[in-house]
Amino acid sequence: MRASLVITITVIIMVVIAISMILAVPHARKAVVKVGLITIPADTPRILVSSVFKNGSQIPIKYTCDGADVSIPISLGDIPNSTKSIMVVMEDLNAPGGVFIHWVLYDVPPNVTQIPEGLPAGFYIPGIGYQGVNDFGRIGYGGPCPPPGPPHEYVVVVLALKTVIKPLPNVSDRYLLSLLNESDVVGYGILIGYYGG
Repeated sequence: MRASLVITITVIIMVVIAISMILAVPHARKAVVKVGLITIPADTPRILVSSVFKNGSQIPIKYTCDGADVSIPISLGDIPNSTKSIMVVMEDLNAPGGVFIHWVLYDVPPNVTQIPEGLPAGFYIPGIGYQGVNDFGRIGYGGPCPPPGPPHEYVVVVLALKTVIKPLPNVSDRYLLSLLNESDVVGYGILIGYYGG
């Protein structure tokens, strides 16, 4: 009987030690990719994003405030099957006041693989999606328009989402980004361009 009591006490002590060791180990935080104002889980599959400029090159003047200021065309590929909607975000990472949002296009159907250039500056674009109010205070796209100085880095982030954001007229791009939950991102792609100088 004494032996069984010793065994029981030993087992209890071992369990207590094991639990305390588990509690002492800090919970591992999931790695994320931070792109301007957007947070994406690091293990998220990549999707293909391309445009009229190569990744890491100069954005053509046509798509800036020094040219026609029309929205860039975007080609998409490798969209995950679980995608319910696509969101396109264009940010200036070098703006003097911090990240500047040039464009948010959202609730793009997952079967859309080509977003044409020159989308109208309206809330709803049939067959394409919806647009928010950018940091210029205008609906839709606002092209690169940096102050004099070194070229700015512009990042186009395409998010494949497993949710659909309810269309909201006349809301800011920042508000739309605040509705994003990183766990809803099932795929993403990044295109970087430079302009200015």
